[in-house]
Amino acid sequence: MPTDVLKNIYNVVYQATVKHKNKVAVILAVIVTAFILISYHTSFLERLELLTLDYRFHVRPGQVRSSDVVFIDMAEDSINVIGRWPWPRKWHAALIKILSSYKPKAIAFDVVFSETQDQMDDTALDEAIRQSGVVYMPSVYDIDIEHSPTFYRGEGVEAIHEPLAIFKNVIKGTGHINAVPDSDGILRRAPPVIALNGHITYQLGIRVGADLLGVSPDGISFDPGRHNLSLRLVNGKIENVPLDRNNQLIINWVGKWGKDFKHYSYIDVIKSYAAIQEGDKPIIDLNEFRDKICIIGLTAIGLIDIKPIPIDSTYPAVGTNAMVISSILTGNFVREAPEWVNILILIIISMVATTALCNLRLLSGVIIAVAAIILYMLFSIILFIVFNISVITFYPMLAVAFAYVLTASYTQLLQSIERANLFKQATRDGLTQLYNVRHFNLLFEAEFRNVSTLKFRTLSIIMCDIDNFKRVNDTYGHQAGDTILREIAAVIQSKCRHMDVAGRYGGEEFIIMLSGANAVDAAALADKIRIAVSEKKFKFGDAVYSTTISLGVAEYYKEKVKNELIERADKALYESKHTGKNKVSVSPIEIN
Repeated sequence: MPTDVLKNIYNVVYQATVKHKNKVAVILAVIVTAFILISYHTSFLERLELLTLDYRFHVRPGQVRSSDVVFIDMAEDSINVIGRWPWPRKWHAALIKILSSYKPKAIAFDVVFSETQDQMDDTALDEAIRQSGVVYMPSVYDIDIEHSPTFYRGEGVEAIHEPLAIFKNVIKGTGHINAVPDSDGILRRAPPVIALNGHITYQLGIRVGADLLGVSPDGISFDPGRHNLSLRLVNGKIENVPLDRNNQLIINWVGKWGKDFKHYSYIDVIKSYAAIQEGDKPIIDLNEFRDKICIIGLTAIGLIDIKPIPIDSTYPAVGTNAMVISSILTGNFVREAPEWVNILILIIISMVATTALCNLRLLSGVIIAVAAIILYMLFSIILFIVFNISVITFYPMLAVAFAYVLTASYTQLLQSIERANLFKQATRDGLTQLYNVRHFNLLFEAEFRNVSTLKFRTLSIIMCDIDNFKRVNDTYGHQAGDTILREIAAVIQSKCRHMDVAGRYGGEEFIIMLSGANAVDAAALADKIRIAVSEKKFKFGDAVYSTTISLGVAEYYKEKVKNELIERADKALYESKHTGKNKVSVSPIEIN
């Protein structure tokens, strides 16, 4: 690449980084902001954002939960007594009658009764449901989970499995129990509404909770545009069920399985009732079911849908219903910050972090960046713990980290340019941009030591002096002289090999060190320089003039110190100057 092009690139970078530092900071801030916003809207790193939500669930202390919600588990102990699943429905009929005698608020099954079984058992279950009046049965949809955010529009919904008509006509209500995990397989939210052919079904927990608050079926309204589901209470008040930006209900997990609500064994309930009838002590005090919301579901390993949740790696999906009911009864929901708030946070943090870090050194920058990330994480955790608000967390921290990487790279570039500029000022002649005599001597000293210790290496020196330079100065002025010095320096630089070292020796004198070149090679190069200078037309203002240059060449031959070699080249230059000028003279090697 030509030297002029390299100089132009260097000057552009230098101007941009040093003289326009504030503008560069703004440009970097825009780059960071654009990258973060694009990543956020494309969900490019959504998995990491979800992990920060899981962490907030983990560190959050115990939450308010409804003490009225209890589980009746159809676990292994019940299967050992009753037998293989599915059980005869007379068992469910018996359980409903037992529970109903203690006046629970609701009995909600997480088992789908969509197919006929034994007619007598179905009739017994129908009668038990009819007499209870508080039984809920679920529906389940065949769905394509890829369409989970738009189930409420019927997209990805293929079929529904509802309770048999014999049961559907006598149950108090129904709701779907579809649990849709996020892309990483963790269950964090539930679709509040699923539609099929214009018919909508609310999530079972929502339906049970709404009924318990006295909300009529037409008192539930779903507004996807506002990401909200409203429950109109009997007193006219409205309870809002907040949804996320995809119109999903974020489940407010209050504890691990077994530590979330009270759990009772299905078979122990039946055994306890039998013991009471026989006058024996029951396993369970059945009065504990009075005014309770009893959720009945399969929890036996191999028979249930077990999913990981943010705070538990194995959680039966039946627990989703209890969590939703508890949230509705207590008003304790997880609320996602509005989209515009998240975007505003991303923009502010990206811009502020980038512009601030641009003005810091590397060590200070990393300390501030780490501190900013920790402080924002604490802010996010406190907001979640105190207000149950989930604000965007990972992407702002990513913005700070990316801003640091970008600004640190910029700072490193800036420092490199500044060091290069300082080195240039210390080693180069300000007028000709060739090496100054001090730095040239350092390079020459190092090369001279190498040559003097290695017999097979050669070294030559060229001394140059502009002819009649004083007359040019006197005739055209010092500015014209400076022009000649600059342009002759450029000629010298252009003719030299990339490994040659050229310097301004003082006044109108130049010196060139040619590693690996003998006297013949050095004389050839010197002559090229001489011809180029003699043919060049120098312009200054309206004046056009020419000049010549005299050169002396010396090849290393057993000199003890470098000055001896320079003296030989200087003598050769003296010969050129005093035998006609505009010529090249070579110092002879004196063999003792």
